[in-house]
Amino acid sequence: MKSGTGSQHLTRLAAAYLTSLVFGVAFLVATLAGVDGLTALFRSVVAAGLALVAAHVLAPPVVGVVLDALARDEARRRAELAKEEDE
Repeated sequence: MKSGTGSQHLTRLAAAYLTSLVFGVAFLVATLAGVDGLTALFRSVVAAGLALVAAHVLAPPVVGVVLDALARDEARRRAELAKEEDE
């Protein structure tokens, strides 16, 4: 199944949010643990890079499942609406 541009955009968006979240948390934890500033920055960049790679692998199936569920709910809602109009 080929994903459309909308799902690709959502995947990139999810990967970006996850990457920034991981970077922020890693930097905050390292800073609060008393690590030097450059070391905290380096560790955060490494963690963000790993999160970016993981997000690009794991986000497409999650986005696909969410979009499929939304499409099913919309189809069910439209079918119920059409059924009510027929009656």
